[in-house]
Amino acid sequence: MQVTINNQTYNLSFNTSSGYWEIETTAPLTGGVYNVVASNNDIYGRTFENSVKMQVLERIVETNVIQNNLAYFLDSSNLEIKDVKEFTNNYNFKIDEETNANSFINIIERPNVENGDIIYIKRKKSSYLGIVSNITNGDDSSNKNVYKVTFKYISNIFDRKILLSSSQEALISSTGIEDFIAKVIEDEFTDSADTFINIEWLTINVLTHTTLQKSVDTDDNGIYNFHTFITNCCQNYNIVMEYSLNDEGITINIYKAGDDALQILDTTVSDIINYKEVFETSITTKVVVKTDTDVQNFFLLSDRTVSEDIDDPDRAKGEIEVTYTAESSEARQTALDIFKGNTYNHNISFYIREDSSLFDVERLKIGTPISIRTKNNVVYDTYISAIEDTNDNFLRITCGNMRIDFVDTILKRRKE
Repeated sequence: MQVTINNQTYNLSFNTSSGYWEIETTAPLTGGVYNVVASNNDIYGRTFENSVKMQVLERIVETNVIQNNLAYFLDSSNLEIKDVKEFTNNYNFKIDEETNANSFINIIERPNVENGDIIYIKRKKSSYLGIVSNITNGDDSSNKNVYKVTFKYISNIFDRKILLSSSQEALISSTGIEDFIAKVIEDEFTDSADTFINIEWLTINVLTHTTLQKSVDTDDNGIYNFHTFITNCCQNYNIVMEYSLNDEGITINIYKAGDDALQILDTTVSDIINYKEVFETSITTKVVVKTDTDVQNFFLLSDRTVSEDIDDPDRAKGEIEVTYTAESSEARQTALDIFKGNTYNHNISFYIREDSSLFDVERLKIGTPISIRTKNNVVYDTYISAIEDTNDNFLRITCGNMRIDFVDTILKRRKE
């Protein structure tokens, strides 16, 4: 028994269970009405044919994908393109230097990518560079045909502990903090003595030179996390690290955001919604240190310096902690370590229309200084620490810790 479908002839097999002659084949890719001719020969050698019409429906895969959603997967060793995939509209892009948050996209087919490879997201109005950290089969609804790719922002290539070099640190006061960052990248990441781990596709451009009388905070062994240091430079000194992909690799422009970069935002207008202000503090302002020979008291002042004068008029109000160390000579350092653990968290978040005609949304980047007017007619000078895109008409903006000069100001706000 044979059957001809779409000019292709197939041999049928007899199914003893159903009593029918059957065939399994793939339907034509193009939908429409097709002529099916079945033929068979009887025991006398006569041929019989029967023709029927068969309708084939066009198969449409609902992927919720648009052409502007493209993900390029680049080899971590040389940035060669390993794969290009479209991703669905169920995604979340986060650029958040303070919380180091994850981003994700969902893809219908598994991409050729490994953890540690670079992902470049190309969209209609923006792009995103990240480092792949995980690939799982199945999204939140357990759809096993979807692959979830999780990644972090590209700055996490610098999330490593390193030893502080005094010659590098001297650049902060002599040449610029931007030059210090560039030198560390060169010595530790792109041109180190360990050629096996060097990142050869990274280029650094230093555009400004900001000298500061600042030392690098390290642990007792002179070790610090370089990514954390960069984040602190953004928070405290408007130092921006701008990443871009080009024919040569990835270029980082390091510069201090100038006055012309300042964006003025008003949360009372309709283009900004869901305004929230978070204020959290945990402050120790007095430390009592008992040693084997004496008891010493240390007091935090409102300018964040430390005094042993109990009558100092600039003392800040807060919590008291009592601790112990054996040597009297180590008492002050013990107190400083406790004061260093104080946390000051005051940030603002809001949603802003991506297509706003009132504000220049495309200029809102990590590190951008902003002056923001709240619904209480209070104006804060801060900076953008996080941008989140969830395929909505609004982008979620988070402003990092306010640059508060006085501890007392924080404590007063907490009591209000």
